[in-house]
This record gives sequence, structure tokens and C-alpha cells, in this order.
Amino acid sequence: WIENMNTVLDDNRKLCLMNSEIIQMSGVMSMIFEVADLAVASPATVSRCGMVYLEPHQMGWRPLTQSWLNNFKETLDTVQKEYL
Repeated sequence: WIENMNTVLDDNRKLCLMNSEIIQMSGVMSMIFEVADLAVASPATVSRCGMVYLEPHQMGWRPLTQSWLNNFKETLDTVQKEYL
């Protein structure tokens, strides 16, 4: 299915549907894809996308909570930090 998105990812930003309908994306629209792997994506598709790779241990709520706490602790005094 990702190969069907190549026309959207090109400069013309047109989505060509299976029924021959064409949908033009505006300049302020963006697309985000979340995939488990790129096993079936062609080099042409990969080259059109910006990639963000996250290790599995970086996913979920725990890393986000820990990051928030690390930044939040800077605004607390010593007594409050002890409770965290």
C-alpha cells in the first residue's frame, strides 16, 4: 500500500486512488506514517520520507514520564524532590 503513496510524497502532492480519483493535498497538509519495519518499501518510497527510528525500549509511557520528571524536578525544592 505504501507504494500507492508515492504520488502524494512527490512534489505534485496528489493522491491517486484506485477508482482513478485524484485528491490534491494543500501546502499546509502533512502525512505521518507509523510502520513496524520497511521490509516492503522500495528505495523510491524511503527516499521520499523523513525517518525517525526509535528503539523498542524508548517506546511506551515510562520513558516519557521519566523525561517529564527529570525536567519537572528542576523546579522543585529539595524537600519536594525527596517525595519523587
